[in-house]
Amino acid sequence: MTGQDDALAQQESAVSSASLDGCIYSISAYPQANVTPPVYDIKLFRQPIPTCVYGTGSVTLGTSVIYVPTRSVAANGLGIAASYTSKGSVSGSAPITLSVRHVDPATLTVIRTVGLGVYLGKGNIQSENVAIAADGTTVTVSGSKTGVILGESGSGSHYTATFPDFFTSTTPPTVAAFP
Repeated sequence: MTGQDDALAQQESAVSSASLDGCIYSISAYPQANVTPPVYDIKLFRQPIPTCVYGTGSVTLGTSVIYVPTRSVAANGLGIAASYTSKGSVSGSAPITLSVRHVDPATLTVIRTVGLGVYLGKGNIQSENVAIAADGTTVTVSGSKTGVILGESGSGSHYTATFPDFFTSTTPPTVAAFP
């Protein structure tokens, strides 16, 4: 497999879903029709199963130019945490950044948006995986990167961003890097 094929395989495996209140929430990326170079819409879908208290719905969380974004989702009674990587420009020097969203499961309204990137755009956040800690309020996003995320402690090509009280505050994350 080429490096690009391997990267695409990793991105495809990052397609994720979570269940809450009898609904399945999934995050996907789709190329916009008739747009060149490709622009991907990152969408969160709500799919009802027989016990779902809400109907079908979707919300576009963001877009990515050229780059097929990695993406993941987690959910609990406080809300949905969705994260994805994206590129904002066709420029080869435009960095790949991370976005984290708090989404209301009933209305699919984005309540909180947090972005992380490598300091001065001198590197990329290449992957992400969002999770909700056992305490139910702390959200972590971890993955691989090149460069230094502003404010990170440690060093290395992997990171974990920890958001305390993610669903109920706007407290910024602490970022730890490791090999």
